[in-house]
Amino acid sequence: MQTDFNAQANALNSSLNKAYKKNGIILKALLLFIALLSGNALIKPFANFDNIWLDFAVKQWSRGNTADADIVVIDIDDPSLQAMKNRVGRWPWPRSVHGELLEQLLLQQPKAIVFDILFSEADIYRPDADKYLSEVISSAENIFLPILHLESEQAHLFPRLVDYPASVGLKPAANAQNTQQQTRANLLLPTAIASSGWRLGTINFEPDPDGVGRRYQIEHSIEEWRLDSLPTKVARYLGANIPEQTEFILDWRATQSTNSSFPYATYPYAAVYKAISQEEHFISEGFFHDKIIIIGATATGLHDIKNTPVSGVFPAVYIVATALDNLLHGQQLTPVPTSVEWFVALLFLLLITIGLLFAKRVLPVAQGFIILTLCYYLASYLLISHKLLMPVNSPLIIVTGYFLTVLIVQFLRRQREYSYAIDIFGRFMDRNVVRQLVDSGQTEQALRAKSCKITVLFSDIRNFTTLSEKHTAQEIVQLLDVYFSMQVGVIFKNQGTLDKFIGDAIMAFWGAPLANDKQEIQAVEAALAMVEQLECFRREQQLPDFNIGIGIHTGEVVVGAIGGEQRYDYTVIGDAVNVASRIEGVTKNRCNLLVSSSTRNACGDHFDFIELGSYKLKGREEPVTVFIPRRKKQ
Repeated sequence: MQTDFNAQANALNSSLNKAYKKNGIILKALLLFIALLSGNALIKPFANFDNIWLDFAVKQWSRGNTADADIVVIDIDDPSLQAMKNRVGRWPWPRSVHGELLEQLLLQQPKAIVFDILFSEADIYRPDADKYLSEVISSAENIFLPILHLESEQAHLFPRLVDYPASVGLKPAANAQNTQQQTRANLLLPTAIASSGWRLGTINFEPDPDGVGRRYQIEHSIEEWRLDSLPTKVARYLGANIPEQTEFILDWRATQSTNSSFPYATYPYAAVYKAISQEEHFISEGFFHDKIIIIGATATGLHDIKNTPVSGVFPAVYIVATALDNLLHGQQLTPVPTSVEWFVALLFLLLITIGLLFAKRVLPVAQGFIILTLCYYLASYLLISHKLLMPVNSPLIIVTGYFLTVLIVQFLRRQREYSYAIDIFGRFMDRNVVRQLVDSGQTEQALRAKSCKITVLFSDIRNFTTLSEKHTAQEIVQLLDVYFSMQVGVIFKNQGTLDKFIGDAIMAFWGAPLANDKQEIQAVEAALAMVEQLECFRREQQLPDFNIGIGIHTGEVVVGAIGGEQRYDYTVIGDAVNVASRIEGVTKNRCNLLVSSSTRNACGDHFDFIELGSYKLKGREEPVTVFIPRRKKQ
């Protein structure tokens, strides 16, 4: 029993060694590209490339995201600038205009009023207007103003953060060190408004390295200091649960209607100002009740436009609205865990590897690769409906690189195998059959001697000695070249294997090196075609007396590469060979083609057979029954 176990273990070890020898390059390439996938998932060096697809998918899914109807925008657009010019002058307008608007809006009891306008400089020519706006803002607790942190290489010229008023809302980090006392920054504060009315948040919107803005800050960091962003400040006031993170990826909203390019209900500033002052119909009592009003600008001259996944010219006021909407509803886009991203890409890689190792043709593997690629993109697309972002482009580039690398390696190896097989088998097999042999991976196995059932064909020229006496040696060689080429073509066409030429005789067989369950039918079909070719040869060469005999028999033989190290041939040895040769001898003076009963029985009803009789063959004790095959009449 131990001996059997050792034998099985040795056989398994041998199989593994052969598999590694054959596919070692593929396995090494697999390990290399797995390492590349791992590095890509961890470091993300091609994030910009991944964002091309993710931005497209996010934009498509944003069309199904409904904006919060309670968030509205009062828009300082180009028509408003034009309409207000005759009433209050050019931009910037006196701040009393905003004060008047705020007074009327506050009467309707909105949840919050958010300015996306910086009041960073006092109006020295109209101080009363600033004072009036400050009084209105200070009178309410639900009005919020923006601040902006301006990065500067000369931060030492600006105030220390510890010296800014407490109403700015600066908070030191929990692990802050003593160096926080020295941190300085240029904060653009709403100095036109009295600090007693400050409820502030930052509106810094930093684009990703590719210039597209996708994230909004929950807290703005200045070294060891933290400052709420404007949407966070408002969301905290409205009672939202704020995530414990510094930023989040925006989940964008669809446009409000087919007639609008903006996701939130939008009212021109000039129209609202005029309607409130003149009590026009569309601003009825309670029109803005319980609304979150964001006042900002989309006018082209005010340059408050950003590049986002949903638009390259997206007004910043709607980015503030989107961030606030996300925070109020606990929504954001989240990258899938790195482990999931890596596992999905690895699964794709392994499936491609399985296809490359076991598929016999490139086309099915290429089709499978395309299908898997489409499924990969579809999975990434559908995940966005669950607010998850799964990169596809960069992992796919790596997998594609692996796929092409292995294809090239396999192609070169296949070419070497094909050339090797042509050198060995090309002399006695059709090239298409050789290609099948290479595709099946049986080249080496075919050379090994083995016992199998084959069908042997022997063909001999009748009265060849008499023919030789009537022609010169050169003419005989030329005739044989033409004749052999013609008949070998017929054998190859019918998937036969040419064994050898024996003087003026041809020996061929079917059933090796590739197994063939139609070997008897193809052998008989080839023989009938050879007889038909004989007539053509007679006419072309003007040799009416030229004749052949063909014998076919099916039986067990040993087939393989037989010979010495210096020279070997792919041939068959066995009694079936002798029987086929003897049957060919029986055809003399009787007919051109005879087959044995074993061949006849295997052919079934594909042909009509005429029994010629039983003959005792040399070297065999029992007589052999032979048949003349005929094609069935149509």
